[in-house]
Amino acid sequence: MALPSELEFGQLLFGGIGFMLIAAVALLAFLVIYKRRMLQQQLHQRTTEANHQHQLLTAIIEAQEGERERIGQDLHDGIGSSIATIKLLVSRLVSHPDQVPSPELLGLIEELMTNSVHDVRSVSHNLYPAVLARYGLAEAVQHLVDVTNETNTIPLELDLDYPRPLAFAQELALYRICQELVHNALKHARGATCIQVQLHRRHRKLTLSVEDDGCGFVAETAGFGAGLRSIDVRVQMLGATLTKHSVTGAGTRMLVELDAPTSS
Repeated sequence: MALPSELEFGQLLFGGIGFMLIAAVALLAFLVIYKRRMLQQQLHQRTTEANHQHQLLTAIIEAQEGERERIGQDLHDGIGSSIATIKLLVSRLVSHPDQVPSPELLGLIEELMTNSVHDVRSVSHNLYPAVLARYGLAEAVQHLVDVTNETNTIPLELDLDYPRPLAFAQELALYRICQELVHNALKHARGATCIQVQLHRRHRKLTLSVEDDGCGFVAETAGFGAGLRSIDVRVQMLGATLTKHSVTGAGTRMLVELDAPTSS
């Protein structure tokens, strides 16, 4: 017959074993649930990243198509119409070989040809900015401002403080952003008397801004066209930030900020 102390010891032993089994089962259940939740979070994160990448790719394609459409319009409306007019004027000269061409007609043909050459160079520069590849971002932005001032009625002012260059891919993205911001300002800033372009790099901070004193817009309700989507895509690719500040009737300022490496 077992002694009371032995019975108590056996009960304690079995109770301890039972408690350990329950604790082990609870721990195992916790680990299974925790692992399942971690897998669900990872799956959700991967799905979110995949959706973001899909949206980014879609935006890139839309931006590229928008740029192609604009270049096509420039070719058709500008260069195409000029060449068609030159062809008509030259046909008039050919159809009357016995007549001396008037100076006005020859001057008009020369003017149209000059404009066509300028338009071809402009489209070529939009497709691939050779100045950027050869001389860097500062010279490319300066060239953009100079060319724009030759062909538009709203003057552009440039403030440059860019002592150290970035990698070419970053500079190309920044140039495209600047190009699009200037284009948008010229197109939408009704009543503007001046457009100010700033490119500064101080220590690790690079800022690019385009500001006008035109009609402005309400930032929260303004529609985002292909141009702004193109800007947003490039800003995301750079890992930069874009701040839109505008007051109706008091102009618009678009600011891009980028943390640039200290060494180049």
